[in-house]
Amino acid sequence: MQKTFTIRDIASEAGVSIGTVSRVMNHAGNVDSALRERILSVMRKNHYVPLRRPRKNSRRNLAEGSRIAVLFFDVQFQWEESYHTRSYGAGITEVCTACGIQPEFFTLLDCRDDKLFRHLSEFDGILVKHKFLPGDERRRRLEKLEEKLPIVWFGIDDFNRNGSNVCFDNRAAGALAARELIQRGHRTIAFICTDPGNGMFRQREEGFRIEMEACGLWNPELLFMEKSPTIQALELDPVPPLLGQILGRILAHPQKVTAAVVSNDWGCVGLYRACAERGVRIPEELSIIGFDNQVSICCSLKPPLTSIDNPLADIGRCAMLDLLQKIDARRRNLTVPSGVRMLSGVLVERQSLCSLPIPIFSERAMS
Repeated sequence: MQKTFTIRDIASEAGVSIGTVSRVMNHAGNVDSALRERILSVMRKNHYVPLRRPRKNSRRNLAEGSRIAVLFFDVQFQWEESYHTRSYGAGITEVCTACGIQPEFFTLLDCRDDKLFRHLSEFDGILVKHKFLPGDERRRRLEKLEEKLPIVWFGIDDFNRNGSNVCFDNRAAGALAARELIQRGHRTIAFICTDPGNGMFRQREEGFRIEMEACGLWNPELLFMEKSPTIQALELDPVPPLLGQILGRILAHPQKVTAAVVSNDWGCVGLYRACAERGVRIPEELSIIGFDNQVSICCSLKPPLTSIDNPLADIGRCAMLDLLQKIDARRRNLTVPSGVRMLSGVLVERQSLCSLPIPIFSERAMS
């Protein structure tokens, strides 16, 4: 039987006291930011999310047994068919099962008339995954519902609202990709964003750029922010971005580009195909890092792709825990502060990276 990972194990692996771990888990403000991130990284690496089940003789959580609605309004089909929503749902369901709750999932298919919004008022709490455009009537109706029952938004970094939100720190992920390559001796690194209209992709580029600038390595000529062309596919699976032209510009650059960071794993499929067509060897001639760590994609590529993990299930767990806390507090006539909780990813190393001899460089880049 596998040993349960405990708070004591977190403290030991992070090299801190149990009390420090406890303060981080309870969102105390008196913890150094670097130390907090180290502890959170250990928790994420070991998939540790405290469920806070009530102990014997302790106060019962009044949120147990609640009716919970989960809205995937950015999905136009059954939510189980999407890797992302399925992963979010796994984390949400894990917490619900521990608390005796059966969540109900809805997608854009269920949002064709007023019936769903009338139905939502019957729930005890709602989780929402969608970034509504300005003026969207559905968002206005959800915000009106929020006056009557707790709502937690997740998976979307929409900071222009006052409610609770749990999301992936895309900027930190971009910075992590840059640091990993720099530590491996790479100095001339390209960033490929296959869809500049995607906010998450832009934030990953921003984090990458800030880290490269801090190390004196930023080269705007190696930033490719353009909608990559594709072709219409007859089958259900889409065709990855066509990156042959971008790879050609990378290979023609005066300095030898030794690594590329691509805005997501699916974009990496396009870069792999372009490399195969031009005979560019991965990682011997070009190291590649992606984002999201979609195992079905990463492990199907040759060589397997290194990627920054997007902790989708952990985001689902944390959002569900926050919602239960809000429901419990409301039933006790208490107030729980709203805010944004950002989860960082970890690098999952596979065979698409190689290390280069590290040249004499600034202390900032080597740290």
